[in-house]
This record gives sequence, structure tokens and C-alpha cells, in this order.
Amino acid sequence: METTLKVKLISHTLNPELVIATAGKLCYSPSNIDDLMEKQTDESIERFVNMITSIGHGSVLEHTSFTFGIEGVSRSLTHQLVRHRIASYSQQSQRYVKETQFEYVMPQDIKNNPILEQSYKKHMEDSQRLYDEIVDKLMYDYVYNEKEYGKLVDIQLKKCKIDKEEFEVWKKENKSCDTFVESLRSTYKRLCSALEKKAIENARYIFPNACETKIICTMNLRSLINFCHHRCCRRAQEEINKLAWTMVEEIEKVSPLLAKSLGASCQFGPCPEGDMCCMMPYEKKNK
Repeated sequence: METTLKVKLISHTLNPELVIATAGKLCYSPSNIDDLMEKQTDESIERFVNMITSIGHGSVLEHTSFTFGIEGVSRSLTHQLVRHRIASYSQQSQRYVKETQFEYVMPQDIKNNPILEQSYKKHMEDSQRLYDEIVDKLMYDYVYNEKEYGKLVDIQLKKCKIDKEEFEVWKKENKSCDTFVESLRSTYKRLCSALEKKAIENARYIFPNACETKIICTMNLRSLINFCHHRCCRRAQEEINKLAWTMVEEIEKVSPLLAKSLGASCQFGPCPEGDMCCMMPYEKKNK
């Protein structure tokens, strides 16, 4: 079924504006750190943070970071997201998590065409059916194709502490491919889980880029500014563009001051895209 974007700021540096202002002033002050922190006021912090971001003193921005929980995005999006390398990522694994009913992202341009929309949905449903079929048939193969997988099964029998002779009797009684997995799961749950893990890491290859995934992403403010300059731009793909602006909205909830430094490149200066410029600049941000 189709999914929707969900973004939540799940953690961030405590007092991020104070940390940035203190780090920046330390570079130019003979005072000790405790004195610098005690002398800060809301007005002085805002003035200094605005100055730091406007002159591009990026190193002090790295002392504050933001962690986002992101769901309802496609594998196509995360392939783009992880190209922003100065960040940390933890993504839901298709090797270890079975897709019993995978969700997917549908581009708006395809939604706008009813015929394409139906074909797209059918392709997703067919992908799920093929995935399920591959998983079940590979598990059957692992047990009954002894020439190829006998050693694999023997190792798993030892790990699961299953008597081999007892298992051989069970095999002879459960040769029907239609009921095999159900019987294996009810009789040898641990073995079934181990074989299923191997099967799904092969079956996942048939999933489309549209397949939904979940990822936790941590970026320091300097990296986040760079990410937004590229992905808040109208030239960014629709899905990641929406993600970038939603991340900005999450920052605005905890620090409107720092959120002012986030947005597309054209909001802070001339468009860097040259001949590839979209010719539809966003409104400039006031510092």
C-alpha cells in the first residue's frame, strides 16, 4: 500500500544556540569558557549566531547536531540522502526484516495519470507476490536440495539442537511445497527463522526503488545547511525536496533562530546552478 512521509526530530544538542555562540566567541576571546557562557544573553546569542552564519564560519556550527527519525520514504530517496556523507545513518535492513506487506512511495506525476497509477499499483502488488513466492521456494530448496544446501542445513540443525534423524523423518512427511513453510514454522521455529533470513536477503533483489524504508539520520548544523542548500532547491527530486523542507520545519519548532540558516541556496545568495537554474527563486531569508 502507498505510504506517507513522516519526519520527527528525536534528539538535538542541548541549548544549541548557546553552544554555537560560545564556541564562536572562544575563538576571539581571552576569557575562559565558564565566563563566556555566563555572559551570554538571548540578544547577544542571536546577534552572534546571525553573524556566524552570514560570514560562513562553519566550523563552530559543527558543535550542534540534530537527529531525525524518517519514515515513509523510498529506497530511491535514501540512495540520494546517504550521498551527504558528513552524517550518521541507521537504516532498516531488508536482509533481517521480512517485508510481509511492503509499503511504497508513488510520485505525484504518476498519481496524476489514472492509467499509470493503476499499472504502478499492480506492479507493486506483483512484486510482493513474487517476493513471497521466492522466499517460500528458496526455503523449500534449502531443505530438499541436499546437493547444494545440505551443509547449510546441517549447520543450522546443530545450531538449533535438532536431531538430524528426527528431521529426516519430518522431511519425508512434508514434501508438499504448499504446506511446507507453515509446517516448518510450527515444528522447527528457530530453523525456519534461520532459513527465512537467508531467503529474504536473496528475495529482496526484486523490490523496486519505490519500496518504503525507515532511517535515522544525524547531521551537524553545518552539514544540514549544505543538505538544505541542495535538497530544498526546486531542482531536487520531489520526494527529497519535501523531506528537506519538513526537516526545516522540525528545526523551527526547537530553534527558529537556527532554522533561519536553512533553505535553498537561492535564499541566501545567487543561484549556483548556472544554466541549470530553475528560474523560480525562493524569497530571500532575512538575517
